[in-house]
Amino acid sequence: MAFESGGGQRFPYTYDQVFSGLLPVIPAEGLKLKSHDKDIGRIECAAGMSMMSFGENISISVEDIDGFSTRVDIQSGLKFQGNQNAIFTGEGRNAKNVRTIISALTNYLKTQKKPERPSPVQQAAPPPPLPPTKTVSFFIYVNDQVKGPFSAAQINALMQVDSVTPMTPCCPEGSQEWQTVADCIS
Repeated sequence: MAFESGGGQRFPYTYDQVFSGLLPVIPAEGLKLKSHDKDIGRIECAAGMSMMSFGENISISVEDIDGFSTRVDIQSGLKFQGNQNAIFTGEGRNAKNVRTIISALTNYLKTQKKPERPSPVQQAAPPPPLPPTKTVSFFIYVNDQVKGPFSAAQINALMQVDSVTPMTPCCPEGSQEWQTVADCIS
């Protein structure tokens, strides 16, 4: 029967700060640094034998969350499996190493400058300026003739005197597609 203990913590520091902080913290807490790979976010270390334990192998995973915070997960397991008593006494020791690493890293990171997140106001770009207002002109097709250009106000005035109806063909200046006055002018 094997016993493992684990835990994790999110830190409001960059991946580099957290990973680099673990490297001096581990030996300072009496643990042996066996290997580390910053590219994959993995650190392997070990705790030696003591009266309470036959020793543990400890795996630490470091994961960048969002460029401003990092998660550390730690798994600690007994190196050797002995009698039931050794497994039982290892339980508290394994959890203790996890807590010790988290606590020591927390204290180390307190000496570091936290990365500053840009405020939401700084992140959002202002809306682009509105283009200069240009009066749109229209051509209409009345009595087999193209007439215009007219402004929307002029066409509305022609509709009041029944020279133009909502179904009169209408084309915005610069376009080549005929629509109705009702479609072009609201």
